[in-house]
Amino acid sequence: MTHDELATRQPLWEAMSDLFLDTEVRWSVPHVAFACVASGLDDETLERIFWAEVFPEAIGNLTQVAGEWAMLKLDEAALIKRANSGSIPWLSRRAHGSLVQDSWLAVREVASWLRADALEERKQHVQALDLLGRRYFETPGQESSFATAERFAALQDVARVEWARYEAVCQRQRLGAEPPHAACANEVKKLLAG
Repeated sequence: MTHDELATRQPLWEAMSDLFLDTEVRWSVPHVAFACVASGLDDETLERIFWAEVFPEAIGNLTQVAGEWAMLKLDEAALIKRANSGSIPWLSRRAHGSLVQDSWLAVREVASWLRADALEERKQHVQALDLLGRRYFETPGQESSFATAERFAALQDVARVEWARYEAVCQRQRLGAEPPHAACANEVKKLLAG
């Protein structure tokens, strides 16, 4: 692996590993998508990096009784070795891939949107998507400590546009039926009505 390839992969490895934390990760989707787009790599390469490099290194965190919830420390030498071999661990992916599949599919979808934006617009859209996701995945009826009206104020127009397409992505990532989608979406709509 060349120095440039390693420099491209390091931020990707770090961003992608956020999807394997033992905590709420669905609101990380826009930031992981941003890192994917910023890498300049095509979808096929990103797919291989996620499943062949990061997945085998990070999935253990989700299969433990109490995994890391703040930040994963990845073994860079193991990641480089996997990058050079390029094989996807199909048995492990079949057994545990469902733990991250929905979030990864959401990342790919959001990345496809972000590619169409100029860098400054992209950053603004990621901020809006982050706030939308945080409000959606927080408990309905409770005041958000992060996705506040003040934070939305500067992003209202962008957030309204993004919610039109991000709502479906959020809904697909929901785990189980509680709280219902309508309750989560109403919390977002209250902020957007601002």
